[in-house]
Amino acid sequence: MTKKIYNIRNLLFLFFTISLFFSFYIDENSAGGTEYDHSVTSEFILLFSGNIKENLLIYDPKINPHLPFFYFFFGKLLNLFSLESLRFFYLLISLILPIIFYKILKIRFKSQNKNILFLISSLIFLSPYFRSSAVWLTNDNLTLIFFSISIYYFCKADEFKSNNLNDIIKCFIFLMLSVYIRQNFIVFIFFYIYHLILHAEFKKIIIIFIINFIISLPIIYYLIHYEHILYYININSKDKLDYSLNFLIFLNIILFYLIPFLISKAILKKIIFRLRINLKEILLLVFFVLIINYFVQDYSVSIHGFGGGALYKLFVDLINIPELLILFSIISLVLLFCFLDKKIENYILLILLFSLYPLPILYQKYYDPLFLIILFSLLGFSKDINIKFLDYKYLIAPIIYFSSFFLFALYYYS
Repeated sequence: MTKKIYNIRNLLFLFFTISLFFSFYIDENSAGGTEYDHSVTSEFILLFSGNIKENLLIYDPKINPHLPFFYFFFGKLLNLFSLESLRFFYLLISLILPIIFYKILKIRFKSQNKNILFLISSLIFLSPYFRSSAVWLTNDNLTLIFFSISIYYFCKADEFKSNNLNDIIKCFIFLMLSVYIRQNFIVFIFFYIYHLILHAEFKKIIIIFIINFIISLPIIYYLIHYEHILYYININSKDKLDYSLNFLIFLNIILFYLIPFLISKAILKKIIFRLRINLKEILLLVFFVLIINYFVQDYSVSIHGFGGGALYKLFVDLINIPELLILFSIISLVLLFCFLDKKIENYILLILLFSLYPLPILYQKYYDPLFLIILFSLLGFSKDINIKFLDYKYLIAPIIYFSSFFLFALYYYS
């Protein structure tokens, strides 16, 4: 019986893999702008297929704000293979992400049914952003792979409580590898440092800091030698950013991923119960969102209409009722309060998630499937909530929900 179930999991993974191959064949662009992103990416890959030192003098972060190391790697491979071959190679690399996510879930929920954990990890295949990145060779998936491997070792080290130095070192190494591709992922080092200080011995903390400094030396050298450090420091001056609107958009994007996990009587009863016993805190959260909204200057995120996420497009662009954006921001914050254990690491993680992309425009792709991974790996929920998250019947709604979102995105951008 066990062997039969294992074979079913393999067949399901094979099905999703074949679906990605088909997406590659038809040039799927369900994320909308990924094909354009590929045209930009391929230019820089071509640039660094030549002499790296000479082309670094040409490389301008004002045109492409990412660190150039991703383009170094694929640029050198371009000397050996065609761009189409590299795209297919990257598709195969992308298959690692749901596998790593499954391994994280097996560590995080050791006593739970592995079939349920496999189904949760398979939700990544329904992400239009994951699929589009896999097809079009953008740096999103490789960043998430390195970051997820970092989370895997974080969980394996029992959030650094085990004091297993090898796993802790690997956790930081893979985080830094994700930073080499997308420098903004450096914010998660503060989450790890918090746990490190809380649980690790002083000697091991010093070792970790030294190792991280050594690993980051190529980045430091690049930023200083090519005089790009000031650009990355001042990339988002305060006068360009509307943090208030971005905060509301962030909460709506988070709510978008919480919605399918609300369709359960037991969960709804739990939420209602917590609303009753935490009425003062809930009212403070409502007041907090209203204060944030007071400082919003304009609900328009851009003149070209891109960005903001699915709920923003629905409430502001489509039906033009921005008040719903405020209402759903309140709902999102209240639900997070109801779901999460009152642990400081949860609040740290949410703050870091918001600060991950300090940009004038927030896109939903920034948090998809990132938030899904963090939801089941780093955020801490009460035990009764976790039990309901890991129920066969309970998973039907997320599967239908994310499948519908993918199909709609596929239709909308076709």
